[in-house]
Order: sequence, then C-alpha cells, then structure tokens
Amino acid sequence: MSMPDSSYPSPAPTVRFDVINQAWAMLQQQMGNWAVLMVVAIVIVGVLNWLLGKLGTVGSFVGGIPSAIVAAGLYRAALKHMRGETIAVADMFGVSDVIGPLIVASILTTIGVAIGFIFCILPGVALASLWMFTELLIVDKGMDGIEAMRQSFNALRREWLMATVFNIVLALIGIAGIIACGVGLLITAPIAILSVTILYRDFFPESSVGF
Repeated sequence: MSMPDSSYPSPAPTVRFDVINQAWAMLQQQMGNWAVLMVVAIVIVGVLNWLLGKLGTVGSFVGGIPSAIVAAGLYRAALKHMRGETIAVADMFGVSDVIGPLIVASILTTIGVAIGFIFCILPGVALASLWMFTELLIVDKGMDGIEAMRQSFNALRREWLMATVFNIVLALIGIAGIIACGVGLLITAPIAILSVTILYRDFFPESSVGF
C-alpha cells in the first residue's frame, strides 16, 4: 500500500541520543516481560537461521528475513508499550498481516546494505541507519516494503551522519550485552528496540489506526 509522504513536525525532528535513557526508563517498567520476549526472539531467530544455513547460497540470501520479522514483532510490542499497555509474547507474533512487506523490505535492505559494505563499510552502515524505521513503518502504518524504505530514507537523509552514529552506539551497547555472557542482551536488545521506537515517534508522531 503506497502512502503519501508524511508531514514531519515543525521544527523538523532530529536524531537525539537521550532516547536511550528514555528507553532504559521504559524498560524498567516491564523488564520481566521484555526479558521473556527476548528469550523467545533469540530462540526463534537462532533456530530459523540454523535451518536456513543448510540451504547454502539461498539460505544466505534470505537469512535476514527471520530477524526482520522477529524485529517487527518486537517493534509492535514497543509501540504497544509506548501506549502504556502491558506487552506479552503474543504481541511478537502479531505481524502476520504484514509478512509480505517485511520480506520484501528485508531482501531489498540486505542487498542495499551489502552493496554499501563493498564500498569501505561506512556506506553500508549509513544505509542501514537511513532505513532503520522501515519495519516500524510497516507494522505501524501498514506500508508496503518499498514505500516504508523510501519514507524512512527521506525522514533521516538530512540526519544521515547522526543516524549512523546513533546506530553505531546502539551496536556497541548490544556488543556489551553479548560480552556479559550473552545475558546482557536481555537488557541491551530491548533498549535498542525501544530507543529506535521512541525516535521513530519523533519523526512520525501521528497515531496509527487499527493497531
């Protein structure tokens, strides 16, 4: 479903790093629920990636799809959390209505980022950062994959450098969680999900309909 460009708030929103502190504060409200969601997400992605790994080249090409679908479910849970509602594992499985757009977006962003990585890595990181709202636009607005990629890119293109730095910071936080015997991911991964979701609401503040 194609949608017109959103009109962003005035003054224009910017990438801000204090959303990480806000995400931490939100996480503490439902830390147990987020921990359960993350355990389920990690198991699902791990099993599906293991199965896809047996498909060789084809598996490598579509290997990002399970992660994208699970991330979309986590983003939908994050949007629910932002509305002040209690989240549950079932929220993560509520993306069946947008599976098609998620698959399209996953394949296209994987190709785009892979091409970007060929050119000294940074372009790939920048593209991934410019497309970081893609899954959120799909689950929140019901956009098709290509339109969601376009809207995310357009929203962040003037902030591409700060968006890139923002994603690098989130990646470093995630690495810290992995170093902590992997258990830290139960905290750092939800912080990343909530941080991106809070930032997304800065750029797309209007309430979604039907979710």
